[in-house]
Amino acid sequence: MSKIDNIEIIFLEYSFPKSKNYQYSGGVVENMIVGVIKIIDTEGEYGLGEVTHAQFTHKPIIGLVEHFKSLLIGHDINNINQAWEKMYGSSLFWNREGIGIGVMGGINIAMYDLLGKKLKLPIYKLLGGLTREKIKIYASNGLFSSSDELIKDAHKAYNLGFRVYKMRVISPDTVIDLVKDFKKEFSEKMELIVDAVQGSTANPWATKVSINLAKKLKDYKILFFEEPCRVENIRGYQQIKNSTSINIAGAESIPTARAFKPYIDLDVFDILQFDIATSGFTEGRRIADLAYINNKPIAIHSWGSAISIMAGIHFSLTVPNATFTEYCFMDHPINKFLFENKELLVKDGYVEKPETHGLGVKITDEIIKKFPYKEKINTMISTNESDIQLI
Repeated sequence: MSKIDNIEIIFLEYSFPKSKNYQYSGGVVENMIVGVIKIIDTEGEYGLGEVTHAQFTHKPIIGLVEHFKSLLIGHDINNINQAWEKMYGSSLFWNREGIGIGVMGGINIAMYDLLGKKLKLPIYKLLGGLTREKIKIYASNGLFSSSDELIKDAHKAYNLGFRVYKMRVISPDTVIDLVKDFKKEFSEKMELIVDAVQGSTANPWATKVSINLAKKLKDYKILFFEEPCRVENIRGYQQIKNSTSINIAGAESIPTARAFKPYIDLDVFDILQFDIATSGFTEGRRIADLAYINNKPIAIHSWGSAISIMAGIHFSLTVPNATFTEYCFMDHPINKFLFENKELLVKDGYVEKPETHGLGVKITDEIIKKFPYKEKINTMISTNESDIQLI
C-alpha cells in the first residue's frame, strides 16, 4: 500500500452578507471558515479531513500541521491507529486537550478518507460496518433574534427533509418567546434543540441563569438543552442537571475519552456530545464506547462543512448509542462544492447510509480560488467588556 507523501492545510472562507446578522449568546458569526486537511499519498491520491478550530484561529493550525506532517511523511496509509498514537505520544507533554488534538482529528479523518478511496469503500465499512441503515440528522442554525427569521429558516430546513432544528440562545430574556413561537408554528411536525452556547463564551452567565432557563424550557418539550455553562464548570453542569428533568447535553470542545471521564463519573450529561472534526474517528470511537458502557446516548457535533457533516454521518451509523448527527445549516455556498453529489438527501429527518468511496467529498483548485481565506483575527467569540448576567 502507498505511503503519506504530503499533508497540507487549506483554509476556505465565505463572508456572510450583513443582512444575515447571525448572532448568539457569545458574539456574532460573520464568516464561514473551513480548515481542510489534505493528505496526498505516493500515488498522487488524496483524502480530506477538517479541523473545527479553524473557525477560530489560523497560524497555530499551520504550525501544528507542519509538526505532525514531519512525523508522518512516509507512514503507511493503512496504519491509521498507529499514526494517531505516534502523533499523540510525540506531543503528550503539551497536547492532552485543545487544538493539537483537533489537528490530529482532521488528519485522522483525512487518512480514513484516503484509504476509503483507495479501497473503494465507504468510511463506515472501514469503521467496522453498520449498526443501522440510517441516522437522524438535525438542521443546526437558529442564530436569529426574531421569530420571523427563525421560523423562516426552520421552514427551509423542514422542506429539505429535516424534522429536528437547533436554535442558539442570543439572550436568556428573549429565548422563551422564540421557543414558544417555534412550537406554535411547527407543533408536532418538528422537534427543537436549544443551545445556550455557554461552553466557550468569554463572559458566561451565572449558573443560576441556566437553572432558571431550564425550568422554563421544560414546558416546551425540547429534545435537549446544550452547553448551559462553561465547559470547565463541571460543578455548574452538575447543579443544572440535578435541577431539571430536561436533557442536558455537552460538551463539544472536550476532545478525548480521558477528558470526558470526569464528566461521566459525576453524571453531568444526559447526552454526550463530541465534535467529530476535533476527535476524529479513532478517539471518537473511544468516547462513544465510554458513553456506551455508562448508558449514555451520544449526539455527534459537526459545526463545519460538508467534510465534517459526512464524517459525522459515517461515524454515527457504526455506533449503537448514536442518536443524532448535526448539519451546520448556516446559509453558505461552500458545501455544494465540497459534496461529491452537491447536496445531501434528507428524508423524514434521516439520512441513509452513503454509497461513497471514502467520505463522499472532494476539493478542486476552483473551490480554493472561489473561497479564498483572508488572514484575520476572528471575532466570532466576543471579548467585549460586559456585566455577567445573574438572573
